[in-house]
Amino acid sequence: MITRLVFEGPDTLVFWKESGIPTVPLKSTIDGTTLLSIAAAYYPEIRCCHGAAEWEGGVIHRLDGLTKGLVLIARSQRAYDALMQQQKKDIIQKEYIARVTEGRLIDEGFEPYAFLPPFDGPSSITSCFRSFGRGGRSVRPVSADSRHANGRIYTTLVEPEGEHSLRCTITRGFRHQIRAHLAWAGYPIAGDTQYGGVPSDDFGLEAVSISYIEPCSGRRLTITA
Repeated sequence: MITRLVFEGPDTLVFWKESGIPTVPLKSTIDGTTLLSIAAAYYPEIRCCHGAAEWEGGVIHRLDGLTKGLVLIARSQRAYDALMQQQKKDIIQKEYIARVTEGRLIDEGFEPYAFLPPFDGPSSITSCFRSFGRGGRSVRPVSADSRHANGRIYTTLVEPEGEHSLRCTITRGFRHQIRAHLAWAGYPIAGDTQYGGVPSDDFGLEAVSISYIEPCSGRRLTITA
């Protein structure tokens, strides 16, 4: 099963998606199979709310195609607008479990790691980001005073979860944030060869929890996989 409904509320849905399926279509491939198209078959109202990118419907945050886990979707324009405001204010919190390997297989574009060696206990990785490589396909963390810095600082909170496993917490995220931050620290995600991880048939990143304020009730909800 590539998707499943985890939570249904009056103005929000939370779906779990499998690795290998896009969250939303690209503008050039709007008719492809995505989490949005599958969810909209049962909840067509999610296509009627959106931001600037109409083809993304009510999806509040995207997961990379390779990343599996929980995705939050609004069921109305009112809920969408309220959740996007929460996201801008760092109110929505997302937790991921990352299966990692020690030692990065690629070094191109990475500045020296700026923090204490992880991860004996809770740690944080903080940086700006820049696009990297052909077509900006990848990103690289950069210090706030770098000429490449984009002006916004992003933080990934990291704590050990088990052997070769880390729990990562973010609010509003940058594209590939967790993947790039862990690779920068020398612990790339298993299967993430784009960021120096060892090849694996199972991409080692899953969004396991999302916490937000339900627009219709004002109560904080925490949904787990």
